[in-house]
Parts: sequence; structure tokens; C-alpha cells
Amino acid sequence: MDRSNHFKKNLSKFKFFPSFSVGGFGDKLRNDFRFKNGLTCRFYHNDFPEKFRHNEFLVSAGHLYKSHPECKAEMGLTDENFVMGDSGGYQFATGAVKWKPEQKEPIFDWLERNSDVAMNLDIPPRFEYEGKFDECLQISSDNFKYFADNQSSTEYLNVIHGNDELQYKKWYDEVKQFPFQGWAIGGGSASLRKFMSGFSVLLEGKEHLNPAVKYLHILGTAKIDYFLLLLKIQKTFEEMGIDIIVTTDCSSPDRSVVFGSYYVGVNLKKGTWESISFPNEKFNSDAIPEYNALPDTTFPYCTEFDEILAKQVDFTDMKQLTGSEGTFTCGMRLHNFMFYKDVLSRLEHLVYGHDFILKQTVATDVYEMMHSVDEMIKSSDPKRVFEKYKPLYTKVSNRIKPMNITHTFF
Repeated sequence: MDRSNHFKKNLSKFKFFPSFSVGGFGDKLRNDFRFKNGLTCRFYHNDFPEKFRHNEFLVSAGHLYKSHPECKAEMGLTDENFVMGDSGGYQFATGAVKWKPEQKEPIFDWLERNSDVAMNLDIPPRFEYEGKFDECLQISSDNFKYFADNQSSTEYLNVIHGNDELQYKKWYDEVKQFPFQGWAIGGGSASLRKFMSGFSVLLEGKEHLNPAVKYLHILGTAKIDYFLLLLKIQKTFEEMGIDIIVTTDCSSPDRSVVFGSYYVGVNLKKGTWESISFPNEKFNSDAIPEYNALPDTTFPYCTEFDEILAKQVDFTDMKQLTGSEGTFTCGMRLHNFMFYKDVLSRLEHLVYGHDFILKQTVATDVYEMMHSVDEMIKSSDPKRVFEKYKPLYTKVSNRIKPMNITHTFF
């Protein structure tokens, strides 16, 4: 029996949006960079092998609304793709882009042109705005009103922020008036307790039972525990007949290459990604001839996609600096992304499989947390369930999970 496509099938509605529109890789995608045997780096395009194609993609207004006004078309994205727009709130919070009220209109117009669903223009109370919760809420609420009054072809997600359940509740009470098509939880990627605080507030407000709500998004996460949790939320929604798509976005498969990382494994008990690093002209350049002289110069094999990649790029392309955007680094990025997709597929089959197998595979506290989510969604009093499990969420949040670098030249 041929089972080569079995684990490629999506069991759930869960959507993962790769955030690769900025930086050098974004430029290569815009320019439709092709490897030596013709493979496009546009993994979302019809020219890419169908078996490995990924339909979803995230574009970022904060970096691109001025420099690339027609970003969707420039990236080669079409109406067949599902494009999510990020409004740029993170860039404003970090100070990478200075916030000015007059930016709200051009960013809204950019999102309308370039995305199918998008974040509202929120100002997170973090980084440059740390300690300015009320100011951020007021600016965000004003922006949300503008978006609500003018929304047209694009569907928008209401966004909530906070450091605990009280702040999330205050933010929610201020913005719940706006008629958007879903919710996004900001700040949750830094702490599972924060995410669960925001999630419990939405459940308390019965947003999961609101027929107008189509999406639940957590902004920017790369952690195994989060993927397991989000898949469990999606599964419970589907079991209850709740027609909400759970989504998240991430840039890690792209950004990790800046640090020379090539994914080779995952530890589900520890919830960690494992990677190795390759030499290049800047770091350990003396080793490059040794790699070029290997009988087999292909990258380490980790997924089925690596068989295709081996015909396009190998260690003889190592001369480009890691972090620059030549054949070598584009190959690493595609490998990392396909590895991510492969792991997400495995996690999905675990969550949708037999509970006893799941219990044996993941950490005990993560398993308990996943079942607490199920209990919270099905409860008539989600706040009580949240309080019951708050010590567990705090415990899991305090567990440090760095990327496990098996070997490094840096």
C-alpha cells in the first residue's frame, strides 16, 4: 500500500501562515528566484510541485506598505492563495517603524489590496510602549473604529492584548463593539499563560459561539507546545460544530537561516526543535573544500522534499554567506519550511489520533494543558476552568525551550 501521501492530508481546518515577505528571502520570492534545475522558490505557486505546495502566506504592512504597494502581485500570489495581512503593530511597538496616526489610512488601503484576511492596526503595549497599556488601547481602539467603518473586500481580525486576564478583559471590553470577522491574541507567543488568559476572556465573552467569528489567530509562534494546543482547540471546535478556523503565523524557518540553522529533528517530550549549522565563507571557510569533496554533497535528508531539493542545491553552493540570499541559503530556507510542514502534519495526526498515543508522546503537563483547553471550551464557566488550571499554565510558561543546536561553527 502506497502511504506516501497519507500524512500530507489535512485532518483539520487549522492553517499555518509562513511570514516570509520581508528581508532577503522576501526579495527572492518577489523576483521568482529559481534554482539551477528550474525549481522556483515560490512554494505557494502553481509552478511548485503540487505535493509540497503551501497555499497560505502572510504579508507584512509594517515593512512593505510604502516600498511594495502591490505586494501580493509582486510576490506572485493569486486568488488561489489564502493571504493574511499583518498590520505592522509589532514593528510600531519595537520602534522599527515610528507610529503616526496618519499611517492608519494607507496601511488599511494596503491591507485591502493585498490580503484576504488581516489584523487590525493594533499598538501592542510592549517594547517601546511597555507600561503604556491605556495609551495603546486608546490608539488601537481608534484604529479599529476606522477599520470597522471602512472595511470592504478584506476580512479583519479584532486584536486583544494584555499581561494577564484582567488586562485582556479590559482590552476586550473596549473593542468587542467592532463588527469584525475573527479574533487574534497578541502577546501570547511569549507566554502560554498569557495566551490562555486572552483565550479564556474570548470564551467568557462567548466569541466562539458568535456566528460572525470565522477565525482565531495567535500572533507569531514557533513552539511545539503552541502548535499542539492550537490543534487541540481546532479539534474541540470541530467536535462541537463550531465553524472557526484556528490559525497562526511564524517566520522561524526563514529567520533561523540567518543564524546558520538547518532543522534536523524535533523532541516532542521536551517541545524543542533541533538543528545543525553549516560552514560558509564567513565562518569556518577552511572546511568548505572538505564539504565540496564529499562523495555525497547533498544536504542531510530529513523529509521527502529533500529528494527534490537535492537536485537543485548542495554543498557545492556553500560559497554564499549564510544570511545572504543565494542558492545555498534559499535551499536551507525551503528545507526548514518543509521540515516545519512535516512536523505540523505529524502533530496533527497525533492530536486527531488516539488519546493514549498522544499521552505517551508529549510531556505530561502539555497533555494536561491540552485537555484543560477542551474542558474550558465546553464549559459554561470558562473563567472558573481557567482559574483551576492557572498554576499549570504558569508552570508550562516558565519552562525554557531553546533551539537545540546539535553542532555549530559560530
